[in-house]
Amino acid sequence: MNPSLNLEARRRRYVLAVLTAVYTLNFLDRGLMALLLQPIKEDLHLSDTQLGFLTGIAFAVFYATLGIPVARLSDRRNRVTITAVAIALWGMTVMACLWVRSFPQLVAARVAAAVGEAGCMPPTYSLLGDYFPQPSKRVRAMSLYLLSGPFAVLISFIGGGWINQLYGWRTAFFVMGLPGLLVAVLVKATVKDPRSAGAAVRTGRTDAPKFALVLRTLWKQRSTRHLGVAIILLFTLGYGLAPWYGAFLMRTHGMTSAELGIWMGLILGVGGIVGIWGGGYLSARWFADDERSQMRLSAMSIIALVPLYLVFLLVPQRSGALAAFVPLVTIFNVFSAPAFSLMQRLVADDMRATTLAVIMFLVNLIGMGVGPQLVGILSDAFMPRFGADSLRYAMLFTSVLALWAAFHFWRVGEAVSQDLALTSPSVSLSA
Repeated sequence: MNPSLNLEARRRRYVLAVLTAVYTLNFLDRGLMALLLQPIKEDLHLSDTQLGFLTGIAFAVFYATLGIPVARLSDRRNRVTITAVAIALWGMTVMACLWVRSFPQLVAARVAAAVGEAGCMPPTYSLLGDYFPQPSKRVRAMSLYLLSGPFAVLISFIGGGWINQLYGWRTAFFVMGLPGLLVAVLVKATVKDPRSAGAAVRTGRTDAPKFALVLRTLWKQRSTRHLGVAIILLFTLGYGLAPWYGAFLMRTHGMTSAELGIWMGLILGVGGIVGIWGGGYLSARWFADDERSQMRLSAMSIIALVPLYLVFLLVPQRSGALAAFVPLVTIFNVFSAPAFSLMQRLVADDMRATTLAVIMFLVNLIGMGVGPQLVGILSDAFMPRFGADSLRYAMLFTSVLALWAAFHFWRVGEAVSQDLALTSPSVSLSA
């Protein structure tokens, strides 16, 4: 093998590992919130509506809104510097939870964490596209990058559950925020932005496309339009229910935070890894040149979520609920790698960060903002009729969004071949 090619391959793998580490940290505090929602509720004497606001609107509005200006900056400036500053800010704000003593203070801490997190995904997602330009390798790289969520769940649920049991939820947040500062130094010192020297030569321009052009491109392409709606709906379901899994298992099945951390950490972590990697493997191995089949696979897997939610939420035994949770988590994640890899291919290179930011703006504003709040409001509204089971039925009501999302993934498959034929991923559209 050519030594220079071998060195380049190792460098790409190293950068992928570092970007995955950044994105993993991005999710740690969200995993902690999902795990420790019930202890936080009891310690600060909060209602489910307040918890919904805390895990939803309070975080999502700032996270979603700041994502677009950060993405626009990422399409113009050094993405490594943006990433390093953002992850350092995230670490400091998560550590600040150690001093929280009231609901307003916790809201402020979540808002500050959202500011740091908003600066991480657009630049790292865009960098990934430059380091892995070939479609099949990009799907595999995207699979590993998106394993950040399950990795974070394993760390935050198992480690956070143990720390909370011994020292309390505030210390758990403080400890989980520390690595952010270390990774910020690692990113800045060892990762290079490949676009810095050659962007203008490769794209034929020195600035990013106008924002209005990006929006027109996303709306005019049928596959991009349906893909965006599908992702928004599915994340509304995922973000809406994720903060409540722990509270549901504690209330309905009497699990403690320590055992909940182990069970949920293993199921969400391992199940997420298997689902994301499996979806990426099937797409790259069996459907490498067949994006239509990739999207059909995603649609069918999402339809299967509805009966799995029925079993998970309605079965009376703890063991049955946990057993149903395993395939639910695994199948939920099958769509990730093919969907986000396809999104990169449907737009020009210098639109990647902004495209992701627009989609994730709506994902976070609607999914993360409305989803948890909706479940919390429904749970409180169902309380007079269902009592302690009100959360169960609020989550069940929300689960039907999976069918709507599956419909749009199926529609992506109808248009994707034609749209890809008309799209040049290396040349930006002109305004």
